[in-house]
Amino acid sequence: MLKKIDAAARLIGRYSSLFQCPVCGLAMEMNENRTLLCRNRHSFDTAKPGYISLLTKAVKNDYGKAMFEARNLVCRSGFFYPLIGRIGRLILKNRSGARLEPVTVLDAGCGEGSQLAQIAELWKRGTPAGLVGVGLDLSKEGIAIAAREHAGFIWCVGDLARSPFRDRSFDVILNVLSASNYGEFSRLLRKDGLLIKVIPGSGHLRQLRHVFYYRSSKQAYSNEKTRALFMRHFDMLEERQIRYDLTLQEEQLEPLIRMTPLSWGARDERIQRALRLAIREVTADFTILVGRTKVR
Repeated sequence: MLKKIDAAARLIGRYSSLFQCPVCGLAMEMNENRTLLCRNRHSFDTAKPGYISLLTKAVKNDYGKAMFEARNLVCRSGFFYPLIGRIGRLILKNRSGARLEPVTVLDAGCGEGSQLAQIAELWKRGTPAGLVGVGLDLSKEGIAIAAREHAGFIWCVGDLARSPFRDRSFDVILNVLSASNYGEFSRLLRKDGLLIKVIPGSGHLRQLRHVFYYRSSKQAYSNEKTRALFMRHFDMLEERQIRYDLTLQEEQLEPLIRMTPLSWGARDERIQRALRLAIREVTADFTILVGRTKVR
């Protein structure tokens, strides 16, 4: 059985045509030392856990390992399954049979990789067509968990603002509850490619929002500005709302609280208060936006 570093280097090498040097923009190839490099000798080594870092400089990141481990637990519990199922069906409807070669999917802001892995599993069940899954995140901690938990994907530490991929490389870009860079999305998508962006709805985690933002301006939430920004850059093909209530087991509450941005920056006493309330039901509320790059 191949070591993770060897399996990752082999997979990256097989699909090295997706990459461009984040320093100079030239094409890249994987060499026998598991190093991805360009003709100008800018080089990036595959890491032992099975991912590659393509950052050109140190970047401050506030998302630590504990948050990504919490998110991994929440994802594995099935919290996002209805959402992932809907996204999977959207991709199958729009991309299955579109071409003979495998569909290329970039998860931009993939975190610890669970959602890309779950979507790839739905794709495999739904069509004989292949899928090449690439996950990009600024956090090495998140990508390390992705490489640990999910083999068979290309996991990259990198900056979305200077993404290390060639123009027109992807059939689908996923952007799930994560920051966007519409200029890069337009550059990276193929002519008929799809951007699938997921944003929280007004009722998302309303039970926790009530605890953390009680009597503040943040207690009410609207995604209209985010939706409008999407429509400025992409033609809206489809918009779906998905909302469901989930019953939490006792051990699921703390990882959910630690994962959600609602608790980031909150004082520990507020987090402890939320835990003492022993909330047993939460609302998941999402808006799925599906678009294509506007023709200029």
